[in-house]
Amino acid sequence: MGGILSSLASAFKGLKTVIAVLRGLSADYNDLLNRANAPPGLPVSDPTVAYWQEDPPYPELVDIHSPELPECADVVIIGSGITGAAIARTILHESRRQGIKRRVVVCEARTLCSGATGRNGGHIKASPHEVFGRLRKRMEPERAAALVRFQLRHLEALLGLCKDEGIDIAECREVETVDLFVDQKHYEQAIKEVEDLRKWVPEFDMSVWSGTEAQKKFGVNNQIKGAISYKAGALWPYRFVTSIWKQLLDEFPESLSIETSTPVTAVSTGGTMESPYIVSTRRHGVWTRHVVHATNAFASHLVPGLRGKTAGMLAHMSAQSPGNKFPDLNGQRSWSIMYASSGFDYITQRPTVDGVPGNLMLGGGFMQSAKQGVDFIGVYDDSKEDALTNAHNLGVMPTIFGPSNWGYQRGDGDLEADKTWSGVIAIAADFVPLVGRLDARLTGRKINPKTYRSLKGGEKDMVQDEPGEWIAAAFVGDGMVWAWLSGSALGIMLSGSENDDLAPAPGRPSGRLKDWFPEELLPTYERVKKMQLSDLAGEIM
Repeated sequence: MGGILSSLASAFKGLKTVIAVLRGLSADYNDLLNRANAPPGLPVSDPTVAYWQEDPPYPELVDIHSPELPECADVVIIGSGITGAAIARTILHESRRQGIKRRVVVCEARTLCSGATGRNGGHIKASPHEVFGRLRKRMEPERAAALVRFQLRHLEALLGLCKDEGIDIAECREVETVDLFVDQKHYEQAIKEVEDLRKWVPEFDMSVWSGTEAQKKFGVNNQIKGAISYKAGALWPYRFVTSIWKQLLDEFPESLSIETSTPVTAVSTGGTMESPYIVSTRRHGVWTRHVVHATNAFASHLVPGLRGKTAGMLAHMSAQSPGNKFPDLNGQRSWSIMYASSGFDYITQRPTVDGVPGNLMLGGGFMQSAKQGVDFIGVYDDSKEDALTNAHNLGVMPTIFGPSNWGYQRGDGDLEADKTWSGVIAIAADFVPLVGRLDARLTGRKINPKTYRSLKGGEKDMVQDEPGEWIAAAFVGDGMVWAWLSGSALGIMLSGSENDDLAPAPGRPSGRLKDWFPEELLPTYERVKKMQLSDLAGEIM
C-alpha cells in the first residue's frame, strides 16, 4: 500500500507541475493577445540611443521643425524613416513630372528617423529561401516568388540610388552573406528550401556548404553544421535616410516641410472640400487631402482596424569591436547565425577605415528573454533593454569563431564598442506588409466622394485624385528589403501614376507599377479581415 501511495503522490506532483506549466503558458498567451490587440500609443520620449544616430551628418535636421506648423497640406506623411522618405521623394518627383505642385508635410513624433530605421542592423538582406518556404504555405508558388523578387530588387535599387545621388556617407555596398547553422536538422531543412526556391527563382544564385566546408571557408568552428551563402547588402541606415531628407529639402524648399517633435494624436474628417482630413498634433491640426501612415509597428495607433492584425515587437541591437584575430574583410561580408528553435542573429560589419576594421553590428537574441521572446511581442517601449538578450548578443561571435579566429576584443579608439540599444519592429499576421490605400472600414473615417473637389492647376483640373488614407507599414522585421520600394510604390499610387510607363529613375524600377509591385501587399479589407495575430501567437507559443 505504501508503494502505491508513493507512486500516486509522485504522479500527482508530476500532474501538478504539468498543470502549472499549462496555466503559465495560457497566461502568457492571453497577455500576448491582450498586448497585440491594444493600441500601441505614441513612441516613448526617451528611447535608447542607437550607434547609428551618434555624430549625425546633418545636425540641423535632427530636430527640424517650422516655427509655425503649416495649417494645410496636400499630403501629410506620418513617420520620417526610410518609408516616409521614399514616399515623399516619389510624390515630389512625380508632382514635378506631372507639372503639379503638391505640398507635403512630414510629422515625426520624436527626432528625425528615430524609429526602427535609425535603430536596425542596416542589413539589406532578403532570406529568399526561408521567405519563399513560409509564403508558399499561404499562396501559390508563383505569387510567393513574386514577393521574393520584390525583396531582392531592393539591393539594386538602394545601391543605384546611393551611387547616382552621391550618398557615400551611407556606406551602401554589396556583400556576400552567409547563413551559419548550428543544428543539423535545421540545416537540412534549409537545403530543401534552397532547392525549392531554385525552381521558382532560378536567377538567384545560392551556394550550399557542408559543415567542414563552412568551417574552412568562413573561419567558424565545428559548432557550425553547414552554411548557405548568397548576395546581399549593407548600409548605414540613419545616414542614408537623413541624406535623402537633406536632398529633398534642398530641392523642394517650398513643397516639403519636416516637423519633428510633432506626434500625431488623431486623424479625423470634417475639413474643407479640398482638404477633408484633419491631422491633429500637440501643436495644432493640419488640414490635408491625403494622410499616409508610414509608422510601421505603430500603425494601429491611428488605424484601429489593424489591431489584432499587426503588432510591434521589441528588438535588440549592438555595436561590437571585432576580435584581434577576426579577418579584415573591409565590410564585404555579413552573417546570420541560425538556430533550430530560437530564431537567428544577424551581423554586418562596417568597412575598414585607416587600417582599422569596422565595428560589427549584431542584432537578434529574440528567444533569449525570460519568456523566450513572447514577452517582447506587443511591447513598444524602446527605452528598455533586456539583460539576457544583450548577454547573448555580445557573446555570439566569440562563440562561433572561437579563439583561433576571434581572439580578444579590441576597441578602435574612435567608436564606442559593445554599445547596445533597442528598437520596435513590426509583425503582421500573414507575414506580408501592408502597402496601399486604406479602406474606410479599417480607419473608421469615411468621406463622401461627392463632397470633395479635384485639385486645380490654373484654369483647368490638373489631377482628379480621390482623397484618402494610405499605409506602408508592418514590414515583418525585414524593413530594409520591403520598405524603400513599398514607399516608392505608394508614392506612385497616391500621385495617380500607377498606370504610367515610367522611365528609369534612381531608386526604383521602370515601367508600370503592376510590372514590379506585388498585389499581395495591398491592404484590402478582405485581406486584413482574415489576418489574425492569434494564429501567429499560436505558432510562437
